[in-house]
Amino acid sequence: MKIAHFSVVALPFMLLAACGGQAPQSVADQQAQLCTDLARFNTSVATLKSMSPSSTVSDFRGARDEVKTNFEQVKLTAQNVKNAKVAELETAYQDLDSTIQNIPETATLQQAMDSVSGQVAAVEAARAQMDADLNCP
Repeated sequence: MKIAHFSVVALPFMLLAACGGQAPQSVADQQAQLCTDLARFNTSVATLKSMSPSSTVSDFRGARDEVKTNFEQVKLTAQNVKNAKVAELETAYQDLDSTIQNIPETATLQQAMDSVSGQVAAVEAARAQMDADLNCP
């Protein structure tokens, strides 16, 4: 009898633990997470922008992949923030990504960097606007 009673009492707690047990984030927490993700995205864009003649094509591709991963996280987090205006950032990112994909294999790293500089600037401007709209620190 005691085992059955224990099971009925413990079941909700076990289910909660099995489902992760996380309480829904507050609006402020979700916004703070988006600001954190935007900062991480900004860092990855800065890394891409800082490629130098001594960088390798592998470095460039790694930086590009990091930008993509961080942008995907921004988009995912932004879905939970009501006033997040991610469309402009997404357009700027897509332009950057498209430009990178269209860089010929024969291009030097300097040529690749020169070809994406305008798109990097557009991404930075869109990210800065999003930071300002969200009042990110």
